[in-house]
Amino acid sequence: MKKRSILLLSALIIVLLIIWFNCNPLNQAENESSLNVLDESTSTRLTIMCTIEVNGSTWDGGGMTVTCDTSMGDGSQAEGQPPTFAITNGTVRNCTITNPIDGLHFYGGNSAISNVTIPDVGEDATTVKRAGTYLVENCVMYSAADKMNQINDLCTITYRNFKGSDMGKYVRQNGGTSWKCVIYIDGADLGVVRDKIAESDASVSIIYWRNITTTLETSDWWDGNAATVIAY
Repeated sequence: MKKRSILLLSALIIVLLIIWFNCNPLNQAENESSLNVLDESTSTRLTIMCTIEVNGSTWDGGGMTVTCDTSMGDGSQAEGQPPTFAITNGTVRNCTITNPIDGLHFYGGNSAISNVTIPDVGEDATTVKRAGTYLVENCVMYSAADKMNQINDLCTITYRNFKGSDMGKYVRQNGGTSWKCVIYIDGADLGVVRDKIAESDASVSIIYWRNITTTLETSDWWDGNAATVIAY
């Protein structure tokens, strides 16, 4: 009995060490993306149990569907949930994300998201976490309970050729902040927007826009204390 208990304990420790090693960001090679795979049943579907870190590189899904395991979170509006991708000076492109939890996070540098589809957004589709220059282009994203895109640090960000519907706000700069964001909305078919297209409380922030279609009345497109809005 004692020997059996020791064997079971040893096996449990080995499993925990494997999980820690796969998810530990300290093990990521410099300038490479880490792929934490729980189950890859086919070449077109991938289930992950940890955030995929993209650092100084391009992660090209080639049309793959990426699904977050339910152990990562429920994708509700609860704060602090992990993203599917964390991008630092890199690019994520050509994939569909299901059960995205908190979508894709930008962590600095010149980073981009291209040709990404999210049929049912979790907490947010994209979030700026640190200062940088960012591009979100040719994306299709639906069903955001609150914000589609959240900005939590000063940046210049371009949203180009977006298609989606069913969202509270399309873009929101973190409420009550005064740092500068320069936001470009260059082509957006937004369908149903329940609240505003963009909102910022910062007097120094600027929102440039063109080629937007939505069911929302034009008079309700913008909200905020002082951000400048310019058609270009």
